[in-house]
Amino acid sequence: MHKVFSTVLFILFAVVVYAQPKGYQAVKNVSSFQSSLSQANNAKQTIASDFAQVKHLSLLADKIKSKGKFYFKKQDKVRIEYTSPYSYLLVMNGGQLMVKDEQKSNKINTRNSKTMQSVNRIMIDCMSGTVLQNPDFKVASFENGQSYLLSLEPVTDAMKKMFKQIDVYMDKKNFDVSRLTMTENGGDYTDMDFSNTQHNIALNESLFKVK
Repeated sequence: MHKVFSTVLFILFAVVVYAQPKGYQAVKNVSSFQSSLSQANNAKQTIASDFAQVKHLSLLADKIKSKGKFYFKKQDKVRIEYTSPYSYLLVMNGGQLMVKDEQKSNKINTRNSKTMQSVNRIMIDCMSGTVLQNPDFKVASFENGQSYLLSLEPVTDAMKKMFKQIDVYMDKKNFDVSRLTMTENGGDYTDMDFSNTQHNIALNESLFKVK
């Protein structure tokens, strides 16, 4: 079970230094921003996008690049499907999580693990716009002319062991998540960029089946 947790976290997350980012300034009216974010995301019942992921590992000179498809459906359904250079699937549906590679699949009941509940909630919060209410993190809000940046600093012991910081970049036009920058305590970090995002398209329930 611990090996599965490690695999999920390795795929999804990485860390950065917590400070005001270059080119950004603090959001002056956080309550207004939160209200606009909530309103925009209330109208999004489904999200589908492409993603490109780059891992920066201190022990490797070359970056690890991959890409795939991302799907989200309210309230709590996420599918992350890696298509290149390898096939890998992660599905979260309610309290269930499945990770599957080309050889085997593992099914996990996240309700039995507070750690996995937190990992599940991070992804849901990022896409549903409720990240400011996540009790596992202290959130600082920044902005520039094109985007918002939410920097999440862990406050619980479980999250502190896994993350130093998670940065969520959102397009100012529609509050879509355009990038997640996630970093581990050892200094390795991952960029996950989203593109070709579509809202409220029909998504078959089979995409989120945990089996």
